[in-house]
Amino acid sequence: MNTIPAFMLNSIIIADALASPLDNSSAEHLRSVFGAIHDYSDPTPALKNKLHMWKKPSSYTAISQYCILVAGINALHTTYNHKAIVDFFSLFGDSSTVLRHPQGFLYNYNSPYDAPTCELLICIPALFFLQHHPTTETVIHFISSHNKNAAIFTASMFLFYLLEEIIKQKLTELPSTLHHITSRVLQDIEQHSSTIFDNGINPALVYEAAKDFHTLFENITLQSNEKEFTSYCLPFVHKWSKNTFTRLTVNHPFALLPLALFIIHSNSNKQSLLFETVHKGGKIALLTPLVALLSACLWGNDVIPAHLRDGIINKKRIAQLIELLHKRQISFTYLTEFFKNEEKLTRKEKEELESKLKHVKIKSKFKNKKPDSYTELSQHVVASWTKVDKAKWKKERKKHKNL
Repeated sequence: MNTIPAFMLNSIIIADALASPLDNSSAEHLRSVFGAIHDYSDPTPALKNKLHMWKKPSSYTAISQYCILVAGINALHTTYNHKAIVDFFSLFGDSSTVLRHPQGFLYNYNSPYDAPTCELLICIPALFFLQHHPTTETVIHFISSHNKNAAIFTASMFLFYLLEEIIKQKLTELPSTLHHITSRVLQDIEQHSSTIFDNGINPALVYEAAKDFHTLFENITLQSNEKEFTSYCLPFVHKWSKNTFTRLTVNHPFALLPLALFIIHSNSNKQSLLFETVHKGGKIALLTPLVALLSACLWGNDVIPAHLRDGIINKKRIAQLIELLHKRQISFTYLTEFFKNEEKLTRKEKEELESKLKHVKIKSKFKNKKPDSYTELSQHVVASWTKVDKAKWKKERKKHKNL
């Protein structure tokens, strides 16, 4: 087995632990609170009155946990088996005892989440751990088991083909064949329309999304500045989203995937790549792992600074897991034990959060009502009332009685 998939999985886990605690903060807010970010950071100073959103620094979240599980289960099978994933989680009863901070389809992994959210892109490398090389039908089944949205289907297939091309050709730079890969996606979607339909997705809608994605990459310029690049990409994002955006650091595949490619192409320093991505702000919990897996596929483990590898929580178990996956020696028993330990880590983080929240003063949602005018006038003692005062008092008394 090529070592690249193992590097990709390791990079996803570390990038997730780095970026997730700071997710959804603006670039300006991150800069004002933390300055330059060069390591795992406690998000507490940036959360203000939202401490309930706290995540433990250097601890990976549900997106990495799911990638680990899928990679491990896939290593035991020749093709993707979604039921095996669902059955595994059923061993724990309530998945919330294991998964830390789930989002997107991970809220309900047994029912495809139909919004064009990018979590599935991060999980695509897990397909490379299958005993047999995945076919187009396998990729279609994998995507449709998690998300039946046309935009995410197209972007996921594109990313798989891109990673496959980099691994096969042993490329060390972004390929100049992005347009060729989108053409392949378009062709495969057309040829496998019946398979797409059988998996519960509208093939005509997917084909339309694939055509737009092909057009997006037809004239894409990774050499342009970020403002121009953003202006070019946003019309494609808006067509396949119900929302209107002004930036690409949002949870949409037609935004985050092109932006990840742009970041990799624009930064020559591999060691600072993940930190540069975190400084973008916005949906960095997905953008940073996406940048990490692509860059790890291109350059291997060199993209992860040594202090991030050493500082990750559960370091020894993660290293052991990666080694077992690399050697194809993973077992169902080992996976079960691994996730029983994950359950302990999740419980410990929840306890830490509860401890932090004990010291937070909760502001009352209900403000003291201002006394009504009648009460104020009744309590206001004056030496003598004018006719105007008396008339005003009678008016307020009448109003008070009618309430």
